[in-house]
Amino acid sequence: MFHDPDFMPFTPRRKPSYRAVTHNYLENYAPEAYRTDFFTSQGLWPVIPPMHYVVDPELIEELLVTRAEAFRRDDIAAKALRGPVEGDTLFFSEGAEWKWQRRAISPAFRYENILALVPFFVRCAQAQAEEWRRLGDGAEVEITEAMSRTTFAVIEKAVFGASENFDGERFIAALRPVLGSFAWRMLATMFRLPPDWTPYPGLLSARAGSRFLHEETVKLLAERRARPEPTRDILGLLLSAKDPESGRMMTDAELVANLHGFLLAGHETSAVALAWTFWLLAKDQASQQRAREEAERVAGDGEITPETVENLAFTRQVLQESMRLFPPFAALGRQPREDTTLGSHRVAAKEPIYVLTWCLHRHEKLWEEPTAFDPDRFSPERAKARHRYAYLPFGAGPRICVGMGFALTEMATIVATLLREFRFETVPGHRLELAPTFALRPKGALPLRLTPLAKHAPARRAAHDARVA
Repeated sequence: MFHDPDFMPFTPRRKPSYRAVTHNYLENYAPEAYRTDFFTSQGLWPVIPPMHYVVDPELIEELLVTRAEAFRRDDIAAKALRGPVEGDTLFFSEGAEWKWQRRAISPAFRYENILALVPFFVRCAQAQAEEWRRLGDGAEVEITEAMSRTTFAVIEKAVFGASENFDGERFIAALRPVLGSFAWRMLATMFRLPPDWTPYPGLLSARAGSRFLHEETVKLLAERRARPEPTRDILGLLLSAKDPESGRMMTDAELVANLHGFLLAGHETSAVALAWTFWLLAKDQASQQRAREEAERVAGDGEITPETVENLAFTRQVLQESMRLFPPFAALGRQPREDTTLGSHRVAAKEPIYVLTWCLHRHEKLWEEPTAFDPDRFSPERAKARHRYAYLPFGAGPRICVGMGFALTEMATIVATLLREFRFETVPGHRLELAPTFALRPKGALPLRLTPLAKHAPARRAAHDARVA
């Protein structure tokens, strides 16, 4: 196990703070959240209803799996997210509307379709490697922004199938204020203020960004509909997707909304998960070398392929442990459809319930040395001994993330490709701060130092380009 004080970079507050809501809301998760099963907070102000917090795997299973139909998305998060995420998406749908969308979308994310996209994942990782090599030996890079560019390139190629004139940089620039608005929208919603109109820092930029993203997604869809040839990217599969029960196909509004959702959730969560993974490996050089040796053994002198990506077992363990310490989403909200109980706890219909993923993944009763980095926690033997719902980076139950397989395969391919090209080291003197907004991001920079390694990278790139061509 590898220990570092940065792995728990703040002290939980005994009493919640308004300031923490917009600066680092994780501080408001009380110390007991790391050692108890369930607790209730009366909120920061009388206008806010009581909130219930769950950090027990059995209660989580009841909430998300066995009684999933009895609970819907919580009002606070749903209203806060309806600006950044469009309303017609699978993310917000409930009941029959959700079921048909899920049935229609799921085939696009079948494993054989994901494996067909591995060459795109490799190409995007190699493009990032080429950019880094031009910086020279010992260059410092901001890993979060670099991974944001890399995962957005994946979205361009593997999801949208975008043309060469697509302006990805403008998309990323528009995303930043939209994602950064989440904490302020959450605070406004908690006080029953309209989040679309309540003034907060960056409101106008967030509005402009959302408008641009919607308009460009509409253009992308129109461009793809104009192409006669079928394609294997996710959008191509969605254009022909039908509900297997009713035969219903998605409208343009539903397609745009879901593409917008994939853009936000798929790009942002994979970017931050990869950034934390490289940062953790830079801290733990032994695990970094072990993952590198696995990648070299799996790929030989070539590259990661659809046939070999499943052999990256330790790399996947690294990703799983990274998402345990720094889960892309720190909490998951539900709300009962009517007054009910959860376990032995009474919950009114107006009262939200939050699964505190951040605290669950660091729970003193569930994990040995919970703030240490140890990829071997996810070896098959140790994983089998753990409760299934002690670990929830992608949620659980019927609403588990539809893109989970896509994200894990994408991230494993990118990590293995870049580890063969560079050694990653931390920058002396940097101390971590968190600023969670839509996803769990660091505050400010997350710098890493790069040393080029791969002797045969040009040959691998040439072989890859020849196969793609």
